[in-house]
Amino acid sequence: MASPLGSPAADAWIALMVGNSRLHWGAFDGDRWIGSWHSPHLAREHLAQLKATSFRPSQWQALGIATPPLPDGRGFSQLWLASVVKSQVEGIGNGDQAPWQLHLVTLNQVPLAHTYPSLGVDRALALVGAGAVYGWPVLVIDGGTALTFTAGAAGALVGGAILPGIALQLRSLHQATDQLPSVAAQSLVWPRRWAVNTPEAIASGILHSLVAGVTDFIISWWQKFPGAQVVITGGDGPTLLAGLSRYDRDLARHLTYDPDVGFWGLRHCRHQASQG
Repeated sequence: MASPLGSPAADAWIALMVGNSRLHWGAFDGDRWIGSWHSPHLAREHLAQLKATSFRPSQWQALGIATPPLPDGRGFSQLWLASVVKSQVEGIGNGDQAPWQLHLVTLNQVPLAHTYPSLGVDRALALVGAGAVYGWPVLVIDGGTALTFTAGAAGALVGGAILPGIALQLRSLHQATDQLPSVAAQSLVWPRRWAVNTPEAIASGILHSLVAGVTDFIISWWQKFPGAQVVITGGDGPTLLAGLSRYDRDLARHLTYDPDVGFWGLRHCRHQASQG
């Protein structure tokens, strides 16, 4: 039976991954996945409005944020939050009368061995989520503001790498030079290697070298762990997959695309907490 209007459902909960560019939201009913959505970073008053209604669907609609079909008339009992942007965390708190519980997940709370203090909690959660769903060993390639490689085996971090993501590379070329034009990441199509105009030359240089580099990391991973899982995630994940399919179709057939792998990590942390 649905909860009374305005009350949070007993086991409906929201996961929030705060990224550098956007907020990534996910909803669960117990272990059942409802779906994910994204929003820009929110002003404190908008966060307060969401909190006051236990993140009910009507409040998302009032803010003009599209969500998957959330349980009608129900709020959420818990918010599980991980953030790489401190300013967005400051606007979220239980408050004295909050009918829901906040669980702030930091790196120390992620069940992953052999981490180092500056490892991003988003990378740790994506790795743990991928390991829980697809099995270990696993390499997670996250195409976000930064393009990250995070590898693990037997529940422990093996290591990784970080470089600027596609949009950041495009923006830095324009901002750091006098003559190179601005090229929007959203307008990119797969370029010919030998370009005959400057925007296409920029796209060629970035995309061809990026895909070649990603391919090299994947091959190195499989040399270390033959046949191990490789999961691609992040907003630029489809672009990376498309490029990899053009570069090496056989290699691309062995990759998994999962845009929600970080949420599986938060779900795994919630399971661990309930058992502890």
